[in-house]
Amino acid sequence: MAGLALSVWGYSSMLAGLFFAGAAITGAGFGLSFMGSMSTVTASMRTTGDTTALPAFFALAYLAVSLPVVALGFAASWLGVQQAFSWFGLFVGLLALAAGLIALLQTRSSKPMEGTTRPQGQLQGAAGS
Repeated sequence: MAGLALSVWGYSSMLAGLFFAGAAITGAGFGLSFMGSMSTVTASMRTTGDTTALPAFFALAYLAVSLPVVALGFAASWLGVQQAFSWFGLFVGLLALAAGLIALLQTRSSKPMEGTTRPQGQLQGAAGS
């Protein structure tokens, strides 16, 4: 979120250093998220033996990166580049907040209640922690 905000602020203020600092932070966050997602998918493949998950993951990742950029291009033709980028940043930020909230709620609901145990073989996370 911080990288996205810096990028939008840097672009709208015409401060290249701020824009690129935000892009670097955003890129690092994306890389860490992608790495975590890949380890979750590969752990699932090892557990279930279902190798179709990896190509599906890459196809979905490609769409998740490319479709918003195409939409940004269309929006820029109507709104102008600066305004479209600002709205795009807001939209992506709201999606990130929603995804974080959903992940938090799912994590909390998947934890066993105090005094109970998990059934044998049920994984708690990608690393099995």
